[in-house]
Amino acid sequence: MTATRRRPVRVLFVEDNPGDARLVKEALADIRSADFEVTHVEHLHEGLRQLARRKFDVILLDLLLGDTPRLGALLEIYEQASRVPVVVLTGLEDESLGRWARKEGAREYLIKGKVESEALANTLLDAARQASVKRSGATAERRH
Repeated sequence: MTATRRRPVRVLFVEDNPGDARLVKEALADIRSADFEVTHVEHLHEGLRQLARRKFDVILLDLLLGDTPRLGALLEIYEQASRVPVVVLTGLEDESLGRWARKEGAREYLIKGKVESEALANTLLDAARQASVKRSGATAERRH
């Protein structure tokens, strides 16, 4: 019996706090139900450069980055890669900010320290799957 090899979920992780980045990468590495290939960058401009060079299934984004005006990260990422789902992971526990982020295109708004590893993994998987289904539907529609 041969095991089928699943394709890893390619995650661009934009986070300027090395401690938070390490915790998230370790949490995703421990998930058994999926494989995550995480590309971590600390600055928005590095994330934008990665998006121009490679394909990602989902973006995991901290809203407050040292090199970006307040909340500008989501707008800039979404402007360059609107087809790649964005999941916000931030320390800002603010419902109105969460609503704003979703209105501006984020699939989900998660709070650091309040989201369990499995929930984070499932959110990333769901966002990647939804985007994949949407892309395949658009491709099939263009064929007809």
